[in-house]
Amino acid sequence: MNLKREQNALEIDQKTSFQIVFITGMHRSGSSALSRAMTTLGIHHSDNLMRASEDNVKGYWEDEDFVSFNDDLLRQTGQLWEEPKLTNPEELIILAENQEARACSFLKSKAKNKEMICLKDPRLCNLIPFWQKICKDNGIKCYFIASHRDPLPTAYSIHNRDSISTEKALSIWCTYYINLLDNLIPSELLIINYDNLINNTHNEIKILSAFLNRQINEDKFKTYSEHFLDKNLRHYQQSPPEPSPIETVSRKVNMLLKSFNQNTFIHEIDLKSAVAIARRSLIEANQDLSDKSTAYKFKNLFAIHYKKSEEHQNEIRKLKQDIQTLHSWIDQNKEKILATKNELERVKHLRQSSRKRYQDAMNQFDNLTRTIWWKLSTPIRFIFSSRRDRDNLRALKSRSEHKSISD
Repeated sequence: MNLKREQNALEIDQKTSFQIVFITGMHRSGSSALSRAMTTLGIHHSDNLMRASEDNVKGYWEDEDFVSFNDDLLRQTGQLWEEPKLTNPEELIILAENQEARACSFLKSKAKNKEMICLKDPRLCNLIPFWQKICKDNGIKCYFIASHRDPLPTAYSIHNRDSISTEKALSIWCTYYINLLDNLIPSELLIINYDNLINNTHNEIKILSAFLNRQINEDKFKTYSEHFLDKNLRHYQQSPPEPSPIETVSRKVNMLLKSFNQNTFIHEIDLKSAVAIARRSLIEANQDLSDKSTAYKFKNLFAIHYKKSEEHQNEIRKLKQDIQTLHSWIDQNKEKILATKNELERVKHLRQSSRKRYQDAMNQFDNLTRTIWWKLSTPIRFIFSSRRDRDNLRALKSRSEHKSISD
C-alpha cells in the first residue's frame, strides 16, 4: 500500500507542480483580508469565490467548493464550524487515507495550470492533519498562514452576526487556535495579527513575502493598502468586562499566538507543553470539550449517522444514474427496436404467405394424382424422369397420401 502511494505521489509530481497557501484563523478574525493580501504576492485565487455580503462587504475571498468540502469533513468527524472539538490527529489521518483520491483530485481541479494558489477557510484550523497528509502524500508543497485577532472583539463580532453567546464564541475561538497550535510548528505556520495588518501593512506583507519566498507587486500592494484595507473592517470593538474562566483561557491562548513566530520558545517541546496546558485549561472551562462528556459522545454519534447517511445518498445517486443510463439507452435504441419489430412482422407475413402457397400447391398436386391422365402417363413419366425426380415424386406422393388419411 505504501509503495502504491509513493508511485501515485511520483506520478502526480511528474504531471503537476503547484504549491498551495492555506489561509485560516478564527471566523471574524481578519482571514478575508489576509487572503486578499495574497494578490500582492502574485498568488492566485480560484474562480468560485464566495460573494460579498452585508457581514463582509469586501468579500470573503474563500472558495465555495473548498468550504463545502471542509464542511463535509467536519461532519464526518462529528463537528460543525460552530461546534468544533479538540482534534484527534489519528482520526483525521485515517479520514485522509480514505478520502485521498477525492481530495487530491479536488486540489488539482482548483490549481489548474497555476504555479501557486490560495485556499482560505477558517474551518482549516480543525482539519490541519487531514490536509497536511493529503499534500505530503501527493507531493504538493503547502504553507499555512493564520490570521489572529484578540479573542473578545472576535467573540462580540460572532455574537452580533450569528447570535452565539460571547462565552460560546470564546470557547470556539480557543478550540480553533489550540487545534492550530497543536498540529503545526513555527516553521510550518505563520500567524499574522489582524491589527498589525491594518496599522502596519507594508511590514506584514514583507513578513508574508519572506515566508512564502515571493516578490511584492508594488502596484497590487498599493491597490490593496489604499483601496481594500479599511480600519472600519474591524467588525466589533468593545472594552473587556471582568474576565470569566473562558476569557482567562482565551487570554492565555492569545499570548501563545502572539509569541508563536517570535522565537519565544527555545525548544519545540516548550511550545507543545504550553499548548497542552492551554488545552487542559480550555477543557476545565468548557467541560463539553472533554472526550468523556455527553456532548463529545453525541458528536461521535452524529459523525456515524452522517457517514451512514452519506453512504445511503451515494447508493441512491448511483441507482438514479443507472436508471438514467438505462433510459438513455432505450431512447438511443428506440429506432432500432422499432425497425426490428417491423422486420419481424414482415417475416411473419412472408411465412404465412409461404404456408398458404405451399398448401395450395399440395392441393393441386393431390387433385392431379387422382386424374386418369396421371395414371395413364405413369410409364412415360418413368421413362423420361431421372432417378432423383422419381424419388422426389414418390416422397411428394407419400406426403399427399398421408395428408389425405389425416383428413
